Amino acid sequence: MYDPDPGPERDILAAINEVPKAFFRLSAIAEMVFADLGVSGAERGILRDLFIEGEATAPEIARRKPVTRQSIQPVLDSLVAKGFARGVDNPHHKRSKLYSLTPAGIAHCVELQKRELATIREMLGDLPPADFAAAAEALKLMNARLDDQISAAR
Repeated sequence: MYDPDPGPERDILAAINEVPKAFFRLSAIAEMVFADLGVSGAERGILRDLFIEGEATAPEIARRKPVTRQSIQPVLDSLVAKGFARGVDNPHHKRSKLYSLTPAGIAHCVELQKRELATIREMLGDLPPADFAAAAEALKLMNARLDDQISAAR
């Protein structure tokens, strides 16, 4: 088993290695918690993005993930077809629609959030919330640095 020398790089690597483990476990739990709501994981991700960040174009959502616009567009189209999102003409771009949540999409996000918070409260148990605050801050800082590297490479 690989075990790097002690130091800050080791701690960062350990955190990075835990992210995909947590992602896949959270995805599995989300499939159970949200199975009856009729939206996929990708749809939930875009609903969440529009709920938290507000209206956006497909390219803007793609940059925030970061994935291709082509991978985002079918998900947006599905959310529009289900009545959870709407795309309107964008005054700043002729071809790129501006997407936002419909009232049904907002209600869906509220329900997603209620279920998510109930699951988190159950999971949290006696785990110290301050540890999660510190982890969230560290991941936020790491993501900002990663975003800088991605932007510089483009």
